[in-house]
Amino acid sequence: MDPAPPPTSAPVVERTPTAPRDLGDTPFTIANRLADHPLFTDDRIKELLRRLPRERVEVRRVTVDPDPAGGWKRGPLDKDVDPVAAFEGLATRPTWMLLHDTWKHDAGYRDLLERYLADLRAAFPSLRGEISDLGCWMFLSSGRSVVHFHADPDQSFLNQVRGGKTVHVYPAKVLPEATVEELVYAYDQGVVTYDPSYEPQQFPPTHLSPGQSVFLPLYAPHRVVNDDTVCVSWNVGFNTPITRRRRDVHCVNLELRHLGVTPTPVGRRPWLDGLKRSSRFVFKAKNRLLPFLRPKIDVVKKYGA
Repeated sequence: MDPAPPPTSAPVVERTPTAPRDLGDTPFTIANRLADHPLFTDDRIKELLRRLPRERVEVRRVTVDPDPAGGWKRGPLDKDVDPVAAFEGLATRPTWMLLHDTWKHDAGYRDLLERYLADLRAAFPSLRGEISDLGCWMFLSSGRSVVHFHADPDQSFLNQVRGGKTVHVYPAKVLPEATVEELVYAYDQGVVTYDPSYEPQQFPPTHLSPGQSVFLPLYAPHRVVNDDTVCVSWNVGFNTPITRRRRDVHCVNLELRHLGVTPTPVGRRPWLDGLKRSSRFVFKAKNRLLPFLRPKIDVVKKYGA
């Protein structure tokens, strides 16, 4: 039986006085009450690890070098290690773990996710409409771990539960249009690679302690450096009607690019974006009926593991 959640009168996340009135293109911090939540005890995390299919637990070896060679790349996958053993060894073996689909396999995290969204809706007007692609992911990582440079195919809040970390966020506009297209199409953050030219445009770094959360804007690339202790973080990602429309246009642009056409970037001509979004169903139908014509993006071959 899952532990009972904290009293419903206390929100698990809430807007702080310094936060903006709504979401935008800039990171900001809010507060969470997850540090003492029973879902994040060691025993409960181990229970989750046993429930998840092994392929939904991503375990990677990481560096603890503050300036890693290779441009903040993803560490190699460790497919053979037992997830519980990897979690128990975080203090001695530099490791980064990402737990996918937790809300699909554990009712406790699904309930927490729904409650978290309800609190976000109360705080930010743009989230009071239709929300899609809602999900939560847990990060378990060693002290001093350097987490690879990447972007996500949605917008999200990264919530610090245990330990501390510094989050370095960059504007989404630093990424080439073709990279964003592959990100939303392949749904794999591995298509995003680091370039030193991005550094001058970095937002001021955000240090997170337990009880703090940072908003990661849509497609904004970021990287993380942990403090000296083991870190537990919980990410909640989602799309709104506005971000889904943008994703549709990026996907059509990718299709056009694979046909040899150089598409107009998203946002440059709103009327053209509207036409592209309306035509998305045509490309979806083409990919279902003629799968051999579907654009192929071999992330591992093109960008590495």
